[in-house]
Amino acid sequence: MDFQIRLAQASDIEHLPTIEKAAAQRYGAYLPKLGLTPDKLDDIVSTDFLRQSLYKRHLWVAAGCENHRPVGFVVVDRLLQGYFVIELDVLPDYGRQGIGSALMQQVIATARNQGLAKVTLTTFRHVPWTVPFYQQLGFKIVVPADYTPEIRAIVDHETRHGFSRQVRVVMQWPISPPSQPPTHWLPN
Repeated sequence: MDFQIRLAQASDIEHLPTIEKAAAQRYGAYLPKLGLTPDKLDDIVSTDFLRQSLYKRHLWVAAGCENHRPVGFVVVDRLLQGYFVIELDVLPDYGRQGIGSALMQQVIATARNQGLAKVTLTTFRHVPWTVPFYQQLGFKIVVPADYTPEIRAIVDHETRHGFSRQVRVVMQWPISPPSQPPTHWLPN
């Protein structure tokens, strides 16, 4: 499938809850191990939050080149030094085609272009594909001793909403600044 990564449009919002629900089905077999019930994976991101993210330009979709309909999306929130990935979802029928990677690369590229220092996310520690997926993109696990106050607040928020610290892991991509040309040239 040919797809393009682009900033979301208002007409995309109605499709995103369907993508989120379909992607959540992949976690079904792991829910007991994660201490979760199926309802915990419903509506992680509200349509109101998606609309706010659209307005802030913090929501990207992967859309088919022919029908322009979203098959995946990523939504972020702004932290002091970077972006925090709230949700990344791809319709299961379109999985393993590089769509999730392309969406994450868009987030990283946008953060770099804005001069941000990092992209951070949380994911399930004990689901076999999550940590390796992000590691192959260059994300590293952040140990609790290195949590910033912002990350600690995010982890606390997730814990209050039923996502135990024991099953979650914080990962981060430190952004290296684009190489700068010399500020002056010395004659030979």
